[in-house]
Amino acid sequence: MPSPTSQLRRWPTCAQFAHSLDEEDTMKKRILAAVAGLSALTLSACGGGGGAGTSSGDGEPVIDGTLKVAINEDPGNLFRHVNTSATLSYVYPWAYESPVYFDDSGEPQGWLAEKWEATPTSLSFTIREGITCEDGSELTAETVANNYRWILDPENASSFKGLVVPADATIDDDAAARTVTVTTKSPNSFLLPQMGIQPIYCQGALDDPTSVESATNGTGMYSLKKAVPGDHYTFERRDDYSWGPEGAPTGETPGVPKEVDISIVDNPSTRANQLLSGELNIAAVQGPDEERVASTLEPFYQDDLITGGFAYSQAKDAPTADEDVRIALTEALDLDALMQVQTAGQGKRAERLAVLNPTICTYDAATPNLPSNDLADAESRLDAAGWKKGSDGKRSKDGQPLTLDFGWYTRWPETSSTAELMAEQWSKIGVGVKHHGTDAGAFLEKINSPGAAEDFDVIWLASNYSVPNVLATFVSGPVPPKGSNYAGISNPDFDARAEEASQVTGKEACGSWEKAEAAMYQSADYVPFAVRPDITFGQGVKNSLGQGWTNVNGITLVE
Repeated sequence: MPSPTSQLRRWPTCAQFAHSLDEEDTMKKRILAAVAGLSALTLSACGGGGGAGTSSGDGEPVIDGTLKVAINEDPGNLFRHVNTSATLSYVYPWAYESPVYFDDSGEPQGWLAEKWEATPTSLSFTIREGITCEDGSELTAETVANNYRWILDPENASSFKGLVVPADATIDDDAAARTVTVTTKSPNSFLLPQMGIQPIYCQGALDDPTSVESATNGTGMYSLKKAVPGDHYTFERRDDYSWGPEGAPTGETPGVPKEVDISIVDNPSTRANQLLSGELNIAAVQGPDEERVASTLEPFYQDDLITGGFAYSQAKDAPTADEDVRIALTEALDLDALMQVQTAGQGKRAERLAVLNPTICTYDAATPNLPSNDLADAESRLDAAGWKKGSDGKRSKDGQPLTLDFGWYTRWPETSSTAELMAEQWSKIGVGVKHHGTDAGAFLEKINSPGAAEDFDVIWLASNYSVPNVLATFVSGPVPPKGSNYAGISNPDFDARAEEASQVTGKEACGSWEKAEAAMYQSADYVPFAVRPDITFGQGVKNSLGQGWTNVNGITLVE
């Protein structure tokens, strides 16, 4: 769930859809959208493609076996259109499918759609025939279109309006041609990866969303047999399933599980023990237990997540509104050391905004363009900007001490340590820090409130998505309450390149996005510095469709 381009009212950028929210959109929706980005730090299961090898088991297929999966928390409401939880991404794909999926090379492949066409302002799908819903009804182009209409309907208050379905979109369908057509006023380079992997619910679910809060009604290979919130969810195979992607198993393929049992196991050590004892087939393990599991089992799926980054406030009276001050502060930091702390020695430096699979753009704009560690130049820049050291070694200007209000959240213990190390490194050039570390909920509420950029000089920002324009909404455009540009960042060069990118689709836009991000990093507007692998381990399973939790139809049991 999911899970931060230009100033929307001025530039029709490819991320405009993520900012052009209707006035009736509430604070709750913006906070949920932010939670989608931040919760991706917990579980990666947001897309398809990428990662480790597709098989963690070879041998003969297990006939009518039970696949056992563990997740770390309950997914909540199973109706995806209102629930942005990343944990739900481990659950809904067993029962629901999307128009397309993305393979390991990041290329779109057909699922519910047999054909598609995308431009910067339009997207069309031709829906396959012969697809049957769990309730026995036929999936039609109208039902697919109605999913997008449901999200757009302001009465439904879907958090995916503006984030997945552009707020200015018009949705049409043609029953005879079996087509769904989306048109937008504002250009968007990535309509296909954003809308194409959104799960499609059957008409009965759209008519009565409460009916699928703890049940399912989709077109997937499995239907929910039993739901015990907080404990487990059991799915049962639909033996008549036969409409998966090319090369995918059917309900009669040897090795396809008869049941899928998803248990909630919040303790990573317990998940590790259950994997190593053979009680589980698939589970993610983080922290100190990861190494001992990795010594025995191969990764079944691996994603990269940005877990460390921050933005400098550009509010009018903030010291960090001065580009030279931002550059100096960044030069005072050893970003490599910060990365090691934030990832517990398991990660690498962040290279761009969007690292989550399926990655469409794969450039490195951050490491060559962010200011490098240079204490002498940092001191010189601060001196020139009027922030002079006093006899106590601390800097001030016109009687105002250079003390940074630093807002960050305490969800991960590494973040607290990283924030303390940043303060220690800034102290070496005479800069003080006042920490505002809170839990994730309080942090999100604060930064989504008007005036966040005035309250904080530095704001922790580490969100994840697969395409840059969605994440760019956190570093450009309107500030809360009309947008999500918490730090009030304004960079005309970034805006112009983003607008340029919006004129083309897919990978063609990546070159312009690389230049846009380079401009942002050179001026030290936003500093992403840490990426950590998020690994799901598996045994006795293989996936013919490649990686990604949207591709679970390809999973078979082997022994």
